[in-house]
Amino acid sequence: MEVREMRCFLRVAETLSFKRAAEILNVSHSVTTKTIAQLEHKIGTPLFTRSTRRVALTPAGVLLQRETAELIRNLDRIQRAVRHETGAASGRFGIGVTPLAMQTLFPPLMRKFRVQHPNLEITVEEISTEAQVKGLLSALIDVALVIAPVSEPELEVEILGEQQMRLAIPTCHPHFKPESGQKVPLCAFATDTFLVSGRAQNGVHEEINRACETAGFRPKIKECNESQTCLALVEAGLGVAFVTDETEVAARPGLKLVNLEEPVPSLTLAMVWRRDDPSTALQTIRKLIAEIT
Repeated sequence: MEVREMRCFLRVAETLSFKRAAEILNVSHSVTTKTIAQLEHKIGTPLFTRSTRRVALTPAGVLLQRETAELIRNLDRIQRAVRHETGAASGRFGIGVTPLAMQTLFPPLMRKFRVQHPNLEITVEEISTEAQVKGLLSALIDVALVIAPVSEPELEVEILGEQQMRLAIPTCHPHFKPESGQKVPLCAFATDTFLVSGRAQNGVHEEINRACETAGFRPKIKECNESQTCLALVEAGLGVAFVTDETEVAARPGLKLVNLEEPVPSLTLAMVWRRDDPSTALQTIRKLIAEIT
């Protein structure tokens, strides 16, 4: 068995969903299905029972989950220990950032951090929350600014704050009022298309669905390649979009920000790190983020 196959198997076993496991692993559904099929062929017995309604572990699957989980945990621990050592020796420090954190906390945090660690080689990756969690667990990055929730026993999570979203609409929209600061109920946009960036941070789609369903309708969501593409389509009158960075909208005269009545969709920003990381740079960044927030 290959480590890649064991990790894939464990994700499917934990979630009992091939689709959800594929999302966490950041691979396609077909790759996950093929990997499990190959593993079952190597072992010579089914590991899951599948139906149109549910996925369940077979007795062989239960045994394999119990045996491989500890093996993978030990492998990850060894990888982290080696990378801690090499990272400290080389003077490197990796930071993962979601787009929301990049727009808000990250710039002032880095200005202060560079003063205290001027010789540290800092690498920054603007990636999704799930990719950051994978990076932390494998010690490819050292700290992550993510969209909560995150629940991994090896990771420590500190909630930093909540960012409410506002709705960007075109000036040709029926609810556009040039001078009005009046709040509008979310249900007023039930017939609109909600444009969301395909690179949107983890939790955005879920939060939009939750807020709209609370308001009494199921939203029609369409993905764009980038957030700027979404705003251009909104300006063209092809939909509406939730935003957290108001400066993006201010630069487009054909857009208007609308304040919404409660419940307003919001995103929770958090900092995450490995529980067993002894890095002094990590301690510095935790102290600085406390000062900023």
